[in-house]
Amino acid sequence: MITATQDPPAEDRTIERRRTSVRQVVHSGTEPDEARALHESVYDGRDLWSRPDGDTPFSYRYRSTGDGRVSLRTSSVSAHHGGVLAPGRQYLLAWSVEGGVVLDPDRQDGVTLGPGVPVMCPAGRPFTVAAPPGTVHLVHLDADFLEAVAVVGGTGAPVPLAFPAAVPSARLAPLQRTLRELAAPMLDVDVVDGPRAALDLRLAEAVLEAFRPDLDGGVPDVPVATLERAKAYMYAHFARPLSASEIAAGAETSLRTLQETFQRYEESTPTAYLRDLRLEKTWLALQLADARETTVAAVASSCGFRHMGRFAGDYAARFGEPPGETLRGQRRMIAVAGTPGRTRWSHAG
Repeated sequence: MITATQDPPAEDRTIERRRTSVRQVVHSGTEPDEARALHESVYDGRDLWSRPDGDTPFSYRYRSTGDGRVSLRTSSVSAHHGGVLAPGRQYLLAWSVEGGVVLDPDRQDGVTLGPGVPVMCPAGRPFTVAAPPGTVHLVHLDADFLEAVAVVGGTGAPVPLAFPAAVPSARLAPLQRTLRELAAPMLDVDVVDGPRAALDLRLAEAVLEAFRPDLDGGVPDVPVATLERAKAYMYAHFARPLSASEIAAGAETSLRTLQETFQRYEESTPTAYLRDLRLEKTWLALQLADARETTVAAVASSCGFRHMGRFAGDYAARFGEPPGETLRGQRRMIAVAGTPGRTRWSHAG
């Protein structure tokens, strides 16, 4: 079953831990009626059904870990099940361990999930799901948060996003690497504040990069493909030390070709592009962080910076203010997560 809107209320079988804005909820049981009630509450579902899988005893388990911006969720059911879900103001990325889950089976644009292959669930409308026994993993992204991340660095205002349900495997590979890398820290309820904000940002941008709409559907020429592979590699690994030679290897090209390609299309170098990428991520992460609960150094380190003095100078030159002022400043965007499962974006004034 696929999750949708909010976490369930606490019950006797609920295990809940809170560390600032990070929340973990676990439900499990063996009664079909309890599972149905849980899914109706959590998923804003209707017409939910389940059918036993032969003589296999019925059981279910649901887990959600995250803050108001991004949460990782897992739903396991031992029976065939389905119904209509209404995600509301959230974007859902889902992948099935066993495969065979069908989204909108009665529509021509319905999608069948392959084992381990992420897809974007329909957004902005209810959709139908039919699932065999098994486990589905999901990433829930608050709509206001993801839409704000999508326009960072541009001049447009955040708007609802239209994603393709499925994309080629080459586009999914960087996202899948990022998911594997971030799963452990994002499931750790003690990772909070600045480091949590940086993780949320990395995962949101990975989703946007993987499922960005094709503008023309054409096949890029070789230099552009090299450039995109290099950017994808930097995006997936920016939090750790990277050399130009390693970036070239990740882009499946020579160091000389990589440098020439960046000079031609970006009027820059791979290392300068990586620095600017890290600066952009730090800038947004500082806006999302709480000055009472984290430090500039913690956020910058989460975004790949190792030399704080050099970082501070580059940051001030890029954004016109020291990073500490961004963290504390009255002009920054504040992620208000007063209740789990919901984030509102505003400008403090």
